[in-house]
Amino acid sequence: MTNNAKIEVFLPNQKDTPYIATVVGTDYRTDLAVIKIDAKNLPVAEIGDSDKLKVGELAVAIGNPGGLEYMGSVTVGVISGLNRTIKSENGNELKLIQTDAAINPGNSGGALVNSKGQVIGVNSVKVVAQGFEGLGFAIPINEAVKITDSLIEYKYVKGRPFIGIRPDTSFNKALAQRYNVPEGVLVREVIPFTGAYKAGIQVGDIITKFDGQKVTSLDELNEIKNKHKPGDVVQVEIYRNGQTRTVNLELSEEQEQN
Repeated sequence: MTNNAKIEVFLPNQKDTPYIATVVGTDYRTDLAVIKIDAKNLPVAEIGDSDKLKVGELAVAIGNPGGLEYMGSVTVGVISGLNRTIKSENGNELKLIQTDAAINPGNSGGALVNSKGQVIGVNSVKVVAQGFEGLGFAIPINEAVKITDSLIEYKYVKGRPFIGIRPDTSFNKALAQRYNVPEGVLVREVIPFTGAYKAGIQVGDIITKFDGQKVTSLDELNEIKNKHKPGDVVQVEIYRNGQTRTVNLELSEEQEQN
């Protein structure tokens, strides 16, 4: 959200009188947000069960490709795949529903519904690359509801583990070899009062093992971390000034609030 920005909500039966929305909460990982408008007696979409989806089922994507001119456009396809691991633009891996229903700019954030009109997903990422056609993705509605419920209650997504560092993403195997140091995750910043801070991790440390497993990249570190929950204590091996040491780190809870 930029300074002085505002969100206007246009309803199909009231296109000339938009509502000004307030942001309840946002989640940068999934690009989901909860907004609120001051209106009564609005129709409510029926929520389906994305855990019961099967490949080959009908999938209908609803959205506004191109803006208000094509408001409420519908494209039809099938469920092409389930639990597809896709990396978003911000580097986070998501487990998504794959569909061949056309999802164009403006469809993102719209509903993916089944043959009963029940919402089974939130249209999200479209793969645009040479050699790929008809790859659309949606966040499963069961996961989306957990996130939005948490945003409404806590203003952030509760229960996500947090180490408490910000890495230097430019550090890689080539730099490690150049400076004769081990591969790992180079710590660029330590967040005060987090697990990393309390464990004594410092700027310039290289995390080489996490919970007993070797890590050579941030993706590997996050994959192991995300199997835990806040409050878990894990052993972290770090390289500092030519020496390797092990510290016990209690995972904090990530509280990205907006």
